[in-house]
Amino acid sequence: MDVRGKFKISELSPGVMYEIVYVVKLTNAAFGWEAPVSLKLSLPADGKVQNRQVSLLEKPRGEWFELCVGNFLTETNNDGSESTAEVFFDFFEHGGHWKSGLIIKAAVLRPKIN
Repeated sequence: MDVRGKFKISELSPGVMYEIVYVVKLTNAAFGWEAPVSLKLSLPADGKVQNRQVSLLEKPRGEWFELCVGNFLTETNNDGSESTAEVFFDFFEHGGHWKSGLIIKAAVLRPKIN
């Protein structure tokens, strides 16, 4: 399973902390999710990559829940111009076993609220 997305930093407000989450649900009959899923956020400014692994075994069945990919702070270039760089985010599990019962409702990019 591999789900990917990207967006341009220039489409966001500068100086704001953002987070990316996937909104997902496991059906009651879901199977094959014994191995943790991986979430990855690739940032263009400093080349940093945020990696997370999350186990779905303990997650509720039949209810929507969020998986946090990561968060980042937007900035403007030193000359005041906007960046044209892109942020990439991934949600994947390459364990090689059959899987069923995961519903992905949305990938959400939003300002992070403390």
